[in-house]
Amino acid sequence: MYKFAPASKQETIVFGSARPGYSEAKVRDWLQYMKDRDIKRVCCLLPQKQLAPYSDLLGTYAREFGSQQVCWTPIEDFTLAQPEILTGKILPFLLEADRQTEKVVVHCSGGVGRTGHVLAAWLVRGRGFSNREAIAAVRQMGRNPYEVAIAVVFQGKNPFKMVAELESLLDRCRS
Repeated sequence: MYKFAPASKQETIVFGSARPGYSEAKVRDWLQYMKDRDIKRVCCLLPQKQLAPYSDLLGTYAREFGSQQVCWTPIEDFTLAQPEILTGKILPFLLEADRQTEKVVVHCSGGVGRTGHVLAAWLVRGRGFSNREAIAAVRQMGRNPYEVAIAVVFQGKNPFKMVAELESLLDRCRS
């Protein structure tokens, strides 16, 4: 449900998911689902336009988990995270969750592309995976960090350039 799965088969702290549904009842159901899995932190990748249908999703997260337990880092659909945001905000949030042994869920809208490349970055930084190992592990769990490369084809852009950008982004995540 919600495409909820760990970043890799061995991962016990960092998970990925799709977003909750738009109604208050669906948000409550999503929150309960996460709490039933002992999730203590949320990293939301939705940009403002994808938050607009909710009454106050980020506020709801802050009330449910605590404001320090919520990381909002908007990433536009079919794009990669900015390196400074990934290494300066998202990964430190995930590293702190790991230090505190607090399970965290990362979500975008569908839980596939943006979530996928963030989880791959986590596996590179937090678990010492190679880029190839991280991407394979994340894909095995139902995500696709290459979604951005697939999407640019429809914009008349070079998908191989996006794959190279993803590789470069993951390289920057090494400690």
